[in-house]
Formats: sequence, structure tokens, C-alpha cells
Amino acid sequence: MLRIVIDTSVLISGVYNPTGTPAGVLALARKKAIQNITSSFILCELERILKDKFRWEESRIEKISAWVKSFSQIVTPQETLSVISHLSDNRILECALAGEASFIISGDHHLTDLKMYREIHILNPADFLEALTGDRIEA
Repeated sequence: MLRIVIDTSVLISGVYNPTGTPAGVLALARKKAIQNITSSFILCELERILKDKFRWEESRIEKISAWVKSFSQIVTPQETLSVISHLSDNRILECALAGEASFIISGDHHLTDLKMYREIHILNPADFLEALTGDRIEA
């Protein structure tokens, strides 16, 4: 099964717009067509942003976090990276390495500008879905 890391921005976009492209990536993970890999850092960042930026209630945040966990494999990265100046993006790379992911799905230009890191392709949601349906993905 294709192993991916869905970064925090895509998780939030998918939750907020259930008909958008990020939601399409989440739907594939939820249906187990692809395996999402996540980490405690990504989950904590998701919860923090929903609380601080979007002012969600704790019970709603807990439901979203549990939902993401339900279709994700949680890994604990052992390697600490300093590839990108935006520190939290390094945590995404670490998660992908620890989970042996083939892809990182991100809307963050700090990551997508890399295009690839150690054999891990970094795509935005639209490009990932296009590659997936167009048979361009080699896992």
C-alpha cells in the first residue's frame, strides 16, 4: 500500500472544506486506499492550530484528532533534521522517513519547493491526486 504523510495544512483544509482536493486525499486515507503516516508532532500541531487559530472547542478538536488517528499509523521519528529553515516542516520530513513514506502531501511551499527528499516525493494535494489517477506514481 502507498504510504504517505499528510501535513497539517492539508489535514486542516480537508476538514474545513469536505468537497475540496485536500478532502479527496483524506477520503483515500480513510478508505485505506493509501496509508497515512503521522506523528505526535503532527497531531499536536493540528490540535494547537484548531484551538489557537480557529478557536474550536476542545471536544470538537478531540473528535478530529481521534478521526485522523483512526486512519493513520503513528510513528515516532528517531532522526532529527534541519533541512528547512521553517522548523516544523523538518518534523514532517522526519515523520516521512520514520514511516518509510513515498510521498508527503503538503500545501506548504517550504516543503513543496523541495519536490523530493531522500526518495520521498513532495506534492500538493492536486498534483498527488492527478499522479495517483494518472498512473504516474511509482511506489
